Amino acid sequence: MDIEKAIEGTVARLAFFSPFSFNLLFGMQRVQQESIETMGVRVKSGRITLVYNPKFYESLEENERTFVLVHEMMHVLLHHCTHRCSGDLARAYKENVAMDLAINSMLTSGSSEEQISMKIPVYKEDVGIRKKGEIIGLVPSQFGFPEGLSFEQYLALLDKKMPDSTVVFVTCGAPDGTSIQDIDPNCALGKITKQRIDPQHGNGFDEDTFVDDYVRNVVENIERNHGWGHLGGKAIEMVKKAQEQPLNWGDILRLRLGPFISYQKQLSRRRWNKHYGKPFLGSTTKSVEPVAVYADTSGSVGSADLSRFIVEIERIANYTGVYLWSFDTCVQDPDEFVLFNRRSIDSIEFKGRGGTYFSPVFEHAREKGVSQVVVLTDGCAEEISQEQVDGLEVIWVITKGGRKDGKPGTVIEIN
Repeated sequence: MDIEKAIEGTVARLAFFSPFSFNLLFGMQRVQQESIETMGVRVKSGRITLVYNPKFYESLEENERTFVLVHEMMHVLLHHCTHRCSGDLARAYKENVAMDLAINSMLTSGSSEEQISMKIPVYKEDVGIRKKGEIIGLVPSQFGFPEGLSFEQYLALLDKKMPDSTVVFVTCGAPDGTSIQDIDPNCALGKITKQRIDPQHGNGFDEDTFVDDYVRNVVENIERNHGWGHLGGKAIEMVKKAQEQPLNWGDILRLRLGPFISYQKQLSRRRWNKHYGKPFLGSTTKSVEPVAVYADTSGSVGSADLSRFIVEIERIANYTGVYLWSFDTCVQDPDEFVLFNRRSIDSIEFKGRGGTYFSPVFEHAREKGVSQVVVLTDGCAEEISQEQVDGLEVIWVITKGGRKDGKPGTVIEIN
């Protein structure tokens, strides 16, 4: 079988059944890779790639092929492939399981017409612990969970039913002969998920604001052109909800640091044109003066919060240059003066894990002659007086549940 020709046939079918999947797939690079069991999406340097095992694809019926392609495109639309996964193996695996539960719940609960046009794949023969006729993917009923929940809700249910400490991994061989870490089929989570989700699922996910912005533009065009196809109303609402950003830095910087953010626009490769899409360049706000960002790296700030800080720093860099310092009881590397942009965010290295003092931040800002300051923190330190920040435009970005009092300037909580 000519696999590429078979995929093209399924993609053409999606033009009617699922226009948003068709539009995403049409401009996406496709790569055959036998080292993965099934199919997945990868994000790297602003580009989305569909990776698939040709033997797996050949084994599917046409409506099953439709299902797996729409499934992968839903990962893109829901920003799963630009989600900053946990560095902990058990946690990352559970996140990936929750993502699949959310998507498959959407795609298997549609109308009878949808079920005829696409269906979740099943095993055509016995494979390992799985028997012929069993579904290959993951659905909520396998865990006793309700249908129609979000990724975050399924993750919370998984945490309650199967804590991270109960998730066990074993070393096994991949199809290409390399060794990989896969779920132990003897642990509670492994009994359900083994051979139903690729052990490399999520390996190609990469935090990327360019792709995030591109996807938001795609969703805007889908909504404008009524291109949802046969996707159900609840699923559409969940996709639209996923486009919301925790913090809209464009509005925040414009409203709070107006004198330093220009209203002029300039062409940018960071995003595609909202009206015409690829290959026409979009625009971004012209920066007048960089913003000094101070990230709290004290012991009271958890690793998940530091990951969130990196995401917010990256989003600020979409609008203006960023001078970045980390601090705990003092500012770390105070003499460094590096201007970060979105492309150089990966080189950020946080330092300091001691106590917390805010006073050195504002003393340092004055010493360096910066005028606008963003402080990323949990807020747990001494109160700051108005006199200490006089002459500075200060935005405090507080982690959820952090301390917001005693902070002159604009205070924003990360949701």
